[in-house]
Amino acid sequence: MLITAIFSSLATASPAAAAPRERCFKETGYCITGSILDYWEKNGGLSVFGYPITPLQTEWNNDGWNGPTQWFERDRLEDHSSDRQGILAGRLGAAYLDITGRSWQNLPKDDPNAVGTGCRYFAETGHSLCGKFLQYWSKNGGLERFGYPISKEMHEELPTWGGTVQYFERRRMEIHPENAGTQYEVLLGLLGRELNTYYTGGCGDVISSLQKTAQAFGQSFACATPLPMVGVQIATQQFERGQMVWVPGQTSTSGGTIYVVFFDNGRNRTVWQSYYDGWTEGQPVTITDPVPTGKVAPTRGFGKLWSEIPSVRNTLGWAVATEVGEAGHVQSFRNGNTMIYRSSSDRVYLFYSDNTVDDVNRIK
Repeated sequence: MLITAIFSSLATASPAAAAPRERCFKETGYCITGSILDYWEKNGGLSVFGYPITPLQTEWNNDGWNGPTQWFERDRLEDHSSDRQGILAGRLGAAYLDITGRSWQNLPKDDPNAVGTGCRYFAETGHSLCGKFLQYWSKNGGLERFGYPISKEMHEELPTWGGTVQYFERRRMEIHPENAGTQYEVLLGLLGRELNTYYTGGCGDVISSLQKTAQAFGQSFACATPLPMVGVQIATQQFERGQMVWVPGQTSTSGGTIYVVFFDNGRNRTVWQSYYDGWTEGQPVTITDPVPTGKVAPTRGFGKLWSEIPSVRNTLGWAVATEVGEAGHVQSFRNGNTMIYRSSSDRVYLFYSDNTVDDVNRIK
């Protein structure tokens, strides 16, 4: 009876749980396992997500969720199994635009009455999908995989490549003419790598058009902060004894920055000071002093700063030209240095962390 009882107990015991399946990649040294591996394989694998670039780890996302997360070259996958939502992809397209100072809510929208033939308009975001991007979106997962379009189709200069792109809630699509006629003509941007490097403090790539300039100045501009602001609107104004430069905030919720550039006799060097731009559209600027002949009273954010801070006013003197808006690039570096490129003059301000500044021609 005792032997029978023992065998009966063994027969009803639960089998040991099988070890979860795992795939490892020598290219990055990381592995994928469990539910995230199943999702990765069933939804496009390497061509859609790229290689894993982190281990599976617990992270907070931008929506306040906390749980198992793994980063890939082109995506961030989140395991929401505990709340019965399965594996979800991060909203990396929206995050990228926000961090680079271009909140999608503020980007120009499409006219729903002027959508081209063969295009599809999405009222949810006010943007359309056309041509090769629409074909790729429709054939490769559509709304679930990419989310809604959140930008127009546009030309963009990225750190290592420039071309036609369009942003979606979760992705960036890129048209690569060098791959025309192949399945790789439309590629997905490396948003996972770019955003993860930004969040973790790693070195990114310098904007392609500024790379030779950065290289010429060695270690001062060697470790770039990822996600530079490319092709953003900047403003400049010339004064009697210097210049003001305005750049937008790094995110859609942060204000802009005004740099005051002037020659410091004590240091025998051109220097800079930075100020938060507290001016808002429509806010009046009051300057009571009479404007000398041939001079200009600054307006908007420049005028507010100039009128409210006597040291700025005394250092710069009166403006000698009106404010000029233009397209530019803002490339920050991990050591606190910054490059500001002005397209109208093809010149670059090199702002150093010791508050000195050089103004140089862009090296081509």
